[in-house]
Amino acid sequence: MSTEALIRQLLALPAETRTLEFKRLGSRNEGLDKTLQSIVAMANTDGGLIVLGVDDPQRVGGQGLDRICGIEENLDLYDELGRTVKKISPPIPGIWPPEIFDIKQKGVRLGLLFVPKVTDGFRSYENHVYVRLERGNKRLSPQELVHFAYVKGFERADCELVDVPFHLLNTKYYEVWRKKRAIEEAPIEVVLEKTGLARKGKGETWLPTRAAVLLFAEHPTDLLDTKCAVRVFQYTGKFETIKETINLIGTPKTIGGPISKQILEAHEYVLTLLRAGIRVPSGFVTTYQIPERAIKEAITNAVIHRDYYTKRDIEIKIFEDKVTIESPGLFPFNITPSNIGIERALGYRNDLLVKHLREFPDPPNLDQNEGIRAMRKTMKEANLYPPIFVTYPDKQDSVQVVLINEKAPGEWDKISHYLGKNKYISNKDARAVLEISDTVKVSKLFNRWAKRGLLVKISPRTGAKKLVRYRLPSVDEKNLFSSGQSK
Repeated sequence: MSTEALIRQLLALPAETRTLEFKRLGSRNEGLDKTLQSIVAMANTDGGLIVLGVDDPQRVGGQGLDRICGIEENLDLYDELGRTVKKISPPIPGIWPPEIFDIKQKGVRLGLLFVPKVTDGFRSYENHVYVRLERGNKRLSPQELVHFAYVKGFERADCELVDVPFHLLNTKYYEVWRKKRAIEEAPIEVVLEKTGLARKGKGETWLPTRAAVLLFAEHPTDLLDTKCAVRVFQYTGKFETIKETINLIGTPKTIGGPISKQILEAHEYVLTLLRAGIRVPSGFVTTYQIPERAIKEAITNAVIHRDYYTKRDIEIKIFEDKVTIESPGLFPFNITPSNIGIERALGYRNDLLVKHLREFPDPPNLDQNEGIRAMRKTMKEANLYPPIFVTYPDKQDSVQVVLINEKAPGEWDKISHYLGKNKYISNKDARAVLEISDTVKVSKLFNRWAKRGLLVKISPRTGAKKLVRYRLPSVDEKNLFSSGQSK
C-alpha cells in the first residue's frame, strides 16, 4: 500500500474504534498522558493502532488533509512520549519508535504506533491498569483486575489446587486414561503427581489440580467452588423474550460429568434437537442446515477453552434461525477477533487440561488448531454465513459463537469478496458492487448484517450517513495498516 493510499484510507474512517485512535500532539495532557493510557489499554485488550499527528475526526468534522498536523506540531512532546513510554510496566518490547510517513502535500510527518496484544500479563501506567472500550479507555478496579486476569488467561484456573479427596478421582475415566497412556498401576496420588495433575499445597498436603477433577471426577460441579457444566436451552422464535412467560421450549438440560463425557453428551443432545427441529406457529417445522461438524467443534472449543474460574456454565441456545454457544473467558494470549482460526495460539488457557484430554481414547480435540477452520469450511460448503464470534466489549467476560441457520444470499458473497480486497465499504461502494441504485435497499442489507455481527459498522457521532463505513469482524485497523502492508 502506497503512502497516498494509506492516508486516503485513514482519513476516510469517520470515527475512532476499539483498535484505532488518532492523536494530535497538542498539549501535554492531551498528547502524552492520554496516549500512554491508550497504549496500555490496547495492549491489555486486543492491540491496536495509534496515529500520531492526526486529529480526531469527531473534533474537526472533516475528512481531508486539514486533520493532519504532523508530529512537527510538537516535536518536544513527541520526543517526551518516546522517553515516557518506557514507564509502562512491564515494558512492551519494540513498541517505539513508530513507523514514520512523509505527507508531502503538507510538508509534515505522521507516525503509526502499532500496539501488540500482550500475552504475559497486564501492563500499567502510573500504577493503573486500563482496558479498551469500543471508543476510549477504562481503568480497572482491583476487583476487576483479578477477574480480568482469569478471563484473559493470565491466571490459569486449571492448574490451581483444590481440596478434593483423591479417591473421588479414582473412577472409570481415570482408569481409561491411565491404561491409554500405559501408566503402571500405582496409588492415584502418585500417578497424578508424576503427570503434573497433583502437587503439595499448604501444610505439605498433597492435593489434586482443578484439571484432575474436571478430567476424572464423576460430578466435578458438585466438588468444585465454580460451575463447569453445559446448559442447553431451546426457544420458539428468533430471540429470547421475557414477558409473562419466557419463550423456552421445555426445561433446560444440564449436562455435567467429566470433560470427555460432557463434550460427547452435549454433541449428542444438541444434534438430536437440531435433527428434530422446532415447530413454528405456522405449523411448519424448522429444518436446521448447520453442519454437524460446525456444532461439534463449537461445543468442544467452548468446553476445553473456557475460563474455569468464573462461576458460569456454558450456555447453548437453539433458536429458529441460529444456534449460539457462549462460554466464560475472553480470547487468551495472542488470539483476537481478527485472527482467530488464522493464527495459532501461543498457548492455552487450560494447557494442563488440554494436554491430558488428548490422551483419552478418541479424544474430542486433536490439538492441531483445526476447530475454527473446520467450522468456517463446513459452513461455507453448506452455503451458510460464516461463524460469528461475539466478545469484549459486547460480552464483558465471555465469547459467544453464533451459527446462523440461513443460506447466505448472493449479495453477501459480492460484499464479502469486495471487503477481502478493500477492507472498508460504504453505501456508495456497495451500490456499485451490487449494481443497485436504491440507497435504502443497500442500507437495509448493511443494517441486517451489522445487527447479526457479520459486519462492523463505523459511524461518525455527527450522524452523517455518507461517512459510514463497514468492515468484516475479521479485520481491524492494526492489521490493515500493519508494517508489511503499508510499504
